[in-house]
Amino acid sequence: MGELRFCSECGAPLTPGDRFCGECGFDINNMVGKPAAPDASQRPAVPPPTYQQSQQSNQRLQTSTPSAEEHGSMPGRNYNPPGTNSSGSKKALIIMASVLTLLLLAGGGIYWWLSKDKPGGDPGGSEQAMTQQNGSSDASDDGQNIPAVPAQPPQVDLSRAATYLSEPGLKCTALVNYPDGTVGVVERISGRVVSNEAVRVSEVEVGVDMGEEYGFGFHYVERADGTYYILDNSPNEIFPVLKNNLTIGQTWDYQNEYDQITWTVMDMGVNLDLGFSVIENCLIVHEDNRAVEYQALTYYAPGRGIVAVRNPGGKEDYYKLTAITTVDEAQAADTVRKWSPNYSIIKDDRTQN
Repeated sequence: MGELRFCSECGAPLTPGDRFCGECGFDINNMVGKPAAPDASQRPAVPPPTYQQSQQSNQRLQTSTPSAEEHGSMPGRNYNPPGTNSSGSKKALIIMASVLTLLLLAGGGIYWWLSKDKPGGDPGGSEQAMTQQNGSSDASDDGQNIPAVPAQPPQVDLSRAATYLSEPGLKCTALVNYPDGTVGVVERISGRVVSNEAVRVSEVEVGVDMGEEYGFGFHYVERADGTYYILDNSPNEIFPVLKNNLTIGQTWDYQNEYDQITWTVMDMGVNLDLGFSVIENCLIVHEDNRAVEYQALTYYAPGRGIVAVRNPGGKEDYYKLTAITTVDEAQAADTVRKWSPNYSIIKDDRTQN
């Protein structure tokens, strides 16, 4: 056998006297009887890798696991990254999920601790927002102070006429636009100025006309059958407002030589959205004054009196509150007295017409 210059197993060059191939460790003595590997000059040249093959090789080196998109495009594909098996992959996923859960819990605890003393981070934030919506908060969305809307009275007897009288110390702003051409803004202030026990509360409506302030007063009386009002400028007359034991469909009348009016209860317990606040448990009464051909729907609210007056279709506002605030009762009483010169002689002695 001639001296071999190349390993018959891998083709690597051999050094004379070697027993084993320096590249693959093949025993050269086993090469007896085998043809010698061809000379390098006689071997076919291996073509160099193309650009695409080189890029694919680099991508395989840079990406050790398939993407989620690859898994999705091949349902049922079982791919194990190099050096792992399916069992090892599951264990790794479980460990990673546990670590992420602990991190999320820890992060949430830290956020709560840092924000618990901030106005927007306390547990009562939602309750505060709800309070503002109901009108008892005095802060607007931008942090500016605005007049607080008084909280509505607690649960009351909605069938009782006196329930719908204004509470003393209430100041209501209203926009008026009556069919007779009366248009403007008025303020209604309620107070207690009459000593007669039957007179529950007095009110004045104040406005400005042609640059001059004006006002007029009226006083509400409670009787066994319901509520009535007395105009301050005509203390000897009394007019019905609401009747007791209110029910839907109930009617009452008033008639004299000038007026012929019928009132009918249309609905009860209605929530009325006035834009600045939702007024709950409103009573809706239809008024039909045949003498002057006037009809309207009047909305009464517990503790607030009249909050809106609309046309019979309910789509046009004749009178609508735009704000409700509270004022000092003594100040309110002074305003009522100013525009009610006869307040000291107002009483319910049943001598009124």
